[in-house]
Amino acid sequence: MTHTAPKLRLLEQWSRAVAEITAAQRGTDFVPALLTSVKRLVDFDFVMVFAYAGTARPLTLADTLDAQHHRIIAEDYADGPFLLDPFFRLVEEGRKTGCYRLHDIAPDHFRRSEYFRIHYGRTGIGEEIGVFFGMEDGLTGVTSFGRWDTSPPITRSDLDMLRALDPAIGAFCAEHWSNLHARREASPPRAAHPEFERLTLREREIVTMVLRGHSTESIAMQLSISPGTVKIHRKNIYRKLRVSTQAELFAAFMGLGAETYSPGDMVEAVQIPQHRRQSK
Repeated sequence: MTHTAPKLRLLEQWSRAVAEITAAQRGTDFVPALLTSVKRLVDFDFVMVFAYAGTARPLTLADTLDAQHHRIIAEDYADGPFLLDPFFRLVEEGRKTGCYRLHDIAPDHFRRSEYFRIHYGRTGIGEEIGVFFGMEDGLTGVTSFGRWDTSPPITRSDLDMLRALDPAIGAFCAEHWSNLHARREASPPRAAHPEFERLTLREREIVTMVLRGHSTESIAMQLSISPGTVKIHRKNIYRKLRVSTQAELFAAFMGLGAETYSPGDMVEAVQIPQHRRQSK
């Protein structure tokens, strides 16, 4: 009985969690119930759910953030920076299922990137794990469980536990938003920045990789070209876009990808308060 007791306790916790999620299915309390249920087994501070359809502005389906965090983390993100998100890169690659820790899929210079400096570093998020699920109309959903940067780091056992729950979480989310097509409006195609047409496909690819946080060496390795060739491409990109810094490149990229996004506003905005984990 000694060996089976921990397993029975876990089974009991997950059984209660399933009952709570099922009771909240299709209701407005679904996402809070999902977070509460998952926290029975592994602790997280918040959850947010996005639906992606190509490079159109993603839909923020739900979150458990307060209004200030929602504006910066969800609304600002959807205005353009999502194009540089490591989770979105997996969506672009066609991932429909799976559970991924952001730090495991982020580029080698992620924390030095303009995406991190101007957007992600302002959010107060320490770590995230994204659960992917397929949706109707070709959309891909990502349910992101996160911890603030003042909370304990995600451990390997935390990740293993969420991966074990991944199929159930994905199925619950897919069912909850199964009629999303009846409630959403089609997003208009993104307007291309005039200077964007001057870039080659390879140059556009390198712009995205640079801003996502890839080093010259990482870009060269992934594209099977030499570091010197990468530097030549970057020089041509800066010349064509008439920029001289990576910050200006980021601003140009946001102009290419999102008319409503203002990097200047983001830089000047006041930092949001950080959360402090209360002792238990």
